[in-house]
Amino acid sequence: MNYHGGDIYQYKEEMTDFSANINPLGIPEHFSRILTKDLSSLTRYPDRHYRKLKASIRKYLQLDQEAHLVLGNGAIEVIYKTIQALPVRSVLIACPTFSEYERAARMAGIPVREEVLYDGKGKLDVKALANLLEEKDLVIVCNPNNPTGTLTSKEELLVLGKLIQEKQGYLLVDETFIEFTKDYPETSVMDAKEGNFIIIRALTKYFGMPGIRLGYGVFHQKKLASEVEELMEPWHINSIADLAGQTVLHDRNYQEATRRWILEESAFIMMELEKLTDFTFLPTESNFILLTSKSHKAEKIQEMLLEAGLLIRLPIGFKGLSDNAFRIAIKDHASNRKLLAELEKIERSVSLNQEKRKNQIDKNNKLE
Repeated sequence: MNYHGGDIYQYKEEMTDFSANINPLGIPEHFSRILTKDLSSLTRYPDRHYRKLKASIRKYLQLDQEAHLVLGNGAIEVIYKTIQALPVRSVLIACPTFSEYERAARMAGIPVREEVLYDGKGKLDVKALANLLEEKDLVIVCNPNNPTGTLTSKEELLVLGKLIQEKQGYLLVDETFIEFTKDYPETSVMDAKEGNFIIIRALTKYFGMPGIRLGYGVFHQKKLASEVEELMEPWHINSIADLAGQTVLHDRNYQEATRRWILEESAFIMMELEKLTDFTFLPTESNFILLTSKSHKAEKIQEMLLEAGLLIRLPIGFKGLSDNAFRIAIKDHASNRKLLAELEKIERSVSLNQEKRKNQIDKNNKLE
């Protein structure tokens, strides 16, 4: 069973979906206009080699000719095919993190070691991870990490990459959320030259288009990149995704608007969460926040929020998370305010129940 965001399709009522970490600015208008004008592209097969699309991504990332691109039907396809192609003995995954890594390894028939290596503050214990390394390991790190929202420094990842390379292994860094980080692009390891680095990105989150299904991997070994591409079906990227990748990556207005939104709204929502006493949270470097309730399990929190038309992400599928932990996306200001108001209601009900219990205990003590 796969557990990603909440299944909004099971509810008859309209939901505000805080379970999916998607840019609330939605589809870039520039792309919408171009798509409307270029519907004729749907009458042709896409370029099987995706020349213009790859050129667009290379320009966006400022890649040199030593880097090799592999496209995928979402980041998921690149991850699955890469794990199938790699000459590794086992996969080492730092948890809690995205559950698809483990599933992809098992489907490829490769032994998996999942280790809880993020501490209570959401920091990855890189030293502990390095001590677990074995020969020909594939190590997978999500950065910023899902669901903690925390960032491992570029310097730490480069050191880790060298240690892994000494053991003839690979380091796959999932940078699906990296563009949301405050100091991007300095936070990315995209410019790493070591041949054992594999970097995964997608248009899904940052560009607000999960339905497009376009991801890509950056490799520094041409042979490995070719082997991964050989596992892909022909025309696995459709014409609309092809056009999107040629367009949205260079929409500077959209990217500037996204940066303003995430800086303002992440600061606002964390400032308001600080006022709550029943909930703790991890300061985020992404477009989502991991919270933990002191009094309720996440399923109970979800039940109460569903009554207000709000859907959150439960801890199911994340190894190492408390049953009281849940993840929320950072959305538009009005939606964020609504969620915060509902969390405040939950907190007041907790305080009220505690007061009732205290009064009842005092009453019983007096009767005795």
